[in-house]
Amino acid sequence: MKPFNLKIITPDGVKFSGECESLLVRTVDGDVEILADHTDMFCTVGVGRARLLLSGESRHGAAQGGTLTVLSGDVTLLPVTFEFKDEIDTARAEAARERAEVALQAARDKRTEDVARAKLLRALNRLSVAERK
Repeated sequence: MKPFNLKIITPDGVKFSGECESLLVRTVDGDVEILADHTDMFCTVGVGRARLLLSGESRHGAAQGGTLTVLSGDVTLLPVTFEFKDEIDTARAEAARERAEVALQAARDKRTEDVARAKLLRALNRLSVAERK
């Protein structure tokens, strides 16, 4: 497959910069796969698994929020958070899931419920990516 330039940049810094053959990421409208020579686009990233194809090998990560742009062949993923599978602390993610479930049960208003649900979704996504074979 023909490679393209990909940068993944979070508020904490550059997570990846280099050649990529394919990027599959969840947007708010569904999954999008980027290949070389993709048309220019801009979209909002949802919560979900991301898959990079690097030299024929898949590398998975957990992404949440932010934007994805393709401009003149260069691809930039600017998620709010992004963790590669090998960076995910499963004990921490499991504790976050438990806290979010408790907060969701205790929620007394829509805003508190929405925040707890978002935290639960993020924790479940991280656990799903970490446990993937």
